[in-house]
Amino acid sequence: MKLSISSLIPQNAATLWLGITLILWWLGIAGRDIYLLPAIVFLGICIFQIRKGEFSNNSINWINDYSNKRCLIAFYWIHVGLYLLTTILKYYSFRWNIWDVGSYSNMLFNISQGRFYSSYLGSHNWADHFTPSLSPLSLFYSLAPSTHWLTLAKTIAYLSVPLLIYKICRESFQNKEQAWSVTVILGAAWMLFYAPALNSLYYEFQPSALAPPFILYAFLCFQRKQWLRFWLTMFVLLGFKEHLGAVWIGFGCFMVLATPNKKMGFILISGGIISIYLIMFQVMPYFRNYEESWSMALGPFQDIPKKLIYLFKILIPLGFLPLIFWRFGIMAGPAIGINLLSSHMRPEMYSTSYHYDDIPATLLILAMILIISSSRHKFKFWQEGKASHWLLAGWMVCVLGLLPSSPMRELYAAIPDKSHWDIRKELVDFDQLSKENSIAVQTSLGPQFNRTNILAITQDSNGNCAPMRRGISVLETEYLVFAKSLNHYLIENLEQCLKKMMKSSDYESLPGYNHLNIYKKTD
Repeated sequence: MKLSISSLIPQNAATLWLGITLILWWLGIAGRDIYLLPAIVFLGICIFQIRKGEFSNNSINWINDYSNKRCLIAFYWIHVGLYLLTTILKYYSFRWNIWDVGSYSNMLFNISQGRFYSSYLGSHNWADHFTPSLSPLSLFYSLAPSTHWLTLAKTIAYLSVPLLIYKICRESFQNKEQAWSVTVILGAAWMLFYAPALNSLYYEFQPSALAPPFILYAFLCFQRKQWLRFWLTMFVLLGFKEHLGAVWIGFGCFMVLATPNKKMGFILISGGIISIYLIMFQVMPYFRNYEESWSMALGPFQDIPKKLIYLFKILIPLGFLPLIFWRFGIMAGPAIGINLLSSHMRPEMYSTSYHYDDIPATLLILAMILIISSSRHKFKFWQEGKASHWLLAGWMVCVLGLLPSSPMRELYAAIPDKSHWDIRKELVDFDQLSKENSIAVQTSLGPQFNRTNILAITQDSNGNCAPMRRGISVLETEYLVFAKSLNHYLIENLEQCLKKMMKSSDYESLPGYNHLNIYKKTD
């Protein structure tokens, strides 16, 4: 039979407009939110069909068709390539900054030189965050120092999650087709649609971003009763950041409430609480000479409306199922609770727009696997009656309204232009010139350097710029490096800063650079 173009077009109008919506969103053309126009048409058709009693949930049997499986696998690998390419290009378009890519890259470079020291913070690596499990990446810096090792490690960790989802589904479902279907649905959510997870990928870097595959692998070992591997992985998790004991507590609560492994559950709960206390209130303070915490701001009863909105945004894409089936969803509770403990001084922790949901999102996806595998017979509700159809339509409105930036839009934004390449060339030349000197740089330039004698530039209330070490300006630095066209976090008024530098008797402008402003300390 001859294949025609019309045979590829869905006959159902709602399906057609949903397809147009998702294609426009994925392509990201004509603006970030243009996809909402066909989405409105799609929802209008759904409402009309529900009122007429003509609405029907589309079967997902097509997912298990052999040729469609191959297409879905190919689609996954296409996105692997897209995300890896975007990660690399962000470096050359100066999308990474000292906080947080440059600072961690500097730590790994210093470890490769035999020093557990942060040049930017002027302290031990563990004074700000507890990150021993990050240290093995320094082996790559010993081979060839490059910020790419850090950013690609984060992206690869994220991209490995769908593969582990499939492994866990194979252990959770007796039927291979059901395991594959759930993998596709949750894998697509992780790779494309679930904003709390995607935004943690799009953010620069935090050590906890490497934890998701370890969390899933630990649970896989629990399913398979591979206890040595389970405990080793759980201990490795503690070294990705000081709050990762929340994973121990979450796993423990799940085991106590939903499995026969109650003794192990209580051990994990106790171990998680003890580890968080020891790391946050004993180990880290020791490495910062018992100074006040730089990043801890508690206020569990502050900003309650925004925290409720946060809970809505993190749960609605999952249909509130982790809350409804709370014995499974409880494993994400402690990780979410840590975000909710934050004060109104750190609203980004409960915004779903930064990196703070890397751990909660992973645990919620894991909970979804367990919910679907143990309670799938209860989901027949969605196939019966108008009430369920209205709820489904409302859920679609929320999901479409909360879609993150698409992979293609992230790729477009990461492509460097000519000025980026020109700046990069001048930075390479300057790096060779100043290899033995101490420098301070504008925050967007920090990830471009791999050296120990480097600081960030900050601006004081009088408009003066100087090297910074946690709020204490130092003047021993021999070069200050700026790029006017790039982001200048910590420098509120770059023009004023540069004017002050030109008038300064401590520094003189270094000639020969068209895209950089470099000032050398006078003798």
